[in-house]
Amino acid sequence: MKKVTTGGPLVVHAHNIYTLKVFGLFCQLKEESEFYQASLCEDGINYEVEHYDLSRVQRWCKGRYRVEVDELATKYTCECGLFEHFGLPCSHILRVG
Repeated sequence: MKKVTTGGPLVVHAHNIYTLKVFGLFCQLKEESEFYQASLCEDGINYEVEHYDLSRVQRWCKGRYRVEVDELATKYTCECGLFEHFGLPCSHILRVG
């Protein structure tokens, strides 16, 4: 298996734990996270993550999501539910994290 040396510690860790196909999906989500901005709503607990250009968001997407951070358990929860359903952090969580 090829060693990953770019993309930062999160990408290297993802490469080590995911299969090649799932790692490819993770990289797509990481890239998509660059199109979002996160705003703190409540003292390090709740964030609003919004697409930079809402006119480019597909109709079935909201473009704005709420991400909750549980500091004690280091758990991130996004209202889109991708992590709970698929096991990959969504682009919204990646933007906050």
